[in-house]
Amino acid sequence: MKFKGFSKSKAAGVLGLLAFGGLMYIMNRAVPKIADDYPFSFIWDGKNHGNLTAGKKRYRRVKNLKELVYSQATHYMTWSGRIIGESMNQAVLMKDDKKLYDILNTGVSLLWLLLCVRGGRGRKALSGLTLPLAALMGAGYFLSTPHFAATSMWTTGAMNYSWPGIFQYAYLLPYAFKYRDPEYTSNRALMALMGFLAGWSNEAGGGAALALSAAATLRSMKRGEDTGFMICGLAAAFAGYALLMLAPGNFRRYKWEIEFSDVIPEDLSDPGIVPLKYNYTPVMFKHHFKNGFLSTLKGTLPMQLPVLFYFLNNKEMNSDTTRYILLLEGAALLVPSVLMLSPQFPVRAAFLSGPFVMSAAAAAFEGRVTGDPASPVEAVKILSYTALGVSAAVRYAAALIADADLYMQTREQERIMLKTPENETAHIPEIMISPFYLKIAGDRTIDEYIKWYIGYEENPDGPYNRSAAAYYGAKEVVAYEPEDHPYKKKDKASLKEQILRPLRSFIKRFFGDLRE
Repeated sequence: MKFKGFSKSKAAGVLGLLAFGGLMYIMNRAVPKIADDYPFSFIWDGKNHGNLTAGKKRYRRVKNLKELVYSQATHYMTWSGRIIGESMNQAVLMKDDKKLYDILNTGVSLLWLLLCVRGGRGRKALSGLTLPLAALMGAGYFLSTPHFAATSMWTTGAMNYSWPGIFQYAYLLPYAFKYRDPEYTSNRALMALMGFLAGWSNEAGGGAALALSAAATLRSMKRGEDTGFMICGLAAAFAGYALLMLAPGNFRRYKWEIEFSDVIPEDLSDPGIVPLKYNYTPVMFKHHFKNGFLSTLKGTLPMQLPVLFYFLNNKEMNSDTTRYILLLEGAALLVPSVLMLSPQFPVRAAFLSGPFVMSAAAAAFEGRVTGDPASPVEAVKILSYTALGVSAAVRYAAALIADADLYMQTREQERIMLKTPENETAHIPEIMISPFYLKIAGDRTIDEYIKWYIGYEENPDGPYNRSAAAYYGAKEVVAYEPEDHPYKKKDKASLKEQILRPLRSFIKRFFGDLRE
């Protein structure tokens, strides 16, 4: 039976998206509850510098909507303006159902692919969805997203970056449609809502969305086009961004970190933060350019292949498409450029840069061999896309195995903490990461940076130790580094174990108990 408007190529594209969704769901199941997931499971303690400070004694879980609202109001007044992301975060953590989160986060991953295709191809993009395009977008989302595990898999990370990013990108889509079609218009009330959510999302993405929509609005106004919906969205985005940036908590947190916190380093060892003495000096900009700006660009290089081949294939170039691709590339550069002006530039904050490059790739992508397969350009194109696919597959497998290994280690930590009486200290082994899989997967997995948060310090007063102890019912938590661990050694037997132990963990995670 044939369905009108549903060709075999489109059916193959839909199947490609579903396959990608399946892969993302499996990876979500391998990522455990970690790091800030524990402190944010509790009502925010504004009287004692919040839940991410050392020495906190009293914890009370967020159990209902009333407590969530109170927690977020306190968070806004004493710590940060990120109400949108942190409200979603505490709502998900309040439910305490990791499988539900994994399903929802898989849906967000699929939505990102659809938005990027639509952003690149236009309003009727999905009618031209093919399997090669779906595969390209899937590989692009995995390979080009800055610090993929931190922004798209980890619960608290996703709530601060990939989920709010949906609001930012969806808000910008009508402006993109207007750029390509001067007659396009959108519902003003919906634009106001999306603008407000986009502006009040996070600092870098919200700022980029505000700047891009402002530029698009000015362009249309100069051309004498109807800009009613654009102005509504822009005004709401400005209001949301003001609420984000002018939150009292931002100033209180900054003052507290200067006076009491040891978060700010004393040297340039942290790639995302500089000491206070270097703020807004050439040292800061050089540090951010090397560790943030260039790292963001390097991560998006795989998705530049379609753009490169578009410009090499001069016969297929279209002036409107060319200008639009360059606009998307400029938007991708804007995000890390905004972050260059901040004292802190963690690469994960440049999340929105990846989707812009993916949309540029979607606009430039030609899914078939358009010329002589024996010609050098076409041969390079085939080899390049094959290498891209192989790279995504290998890094995905390595990340999945590494995350499954971490999952099983956290299960052991949980077991010990749950068995520890309320008046006793839980001694748990520190989480170790196989250097073999980490070298292949990089920051596609829960890497050493995030492990710093989830290994649990030897100091029981650390915020992650305290919150984990309260979560599982122990008096306190102290971590110890396992002696003679094969992940720390380089002898032949240890190198072999660095490969085999994570594989055993992977089998236990996904085949040991199918009821989980």
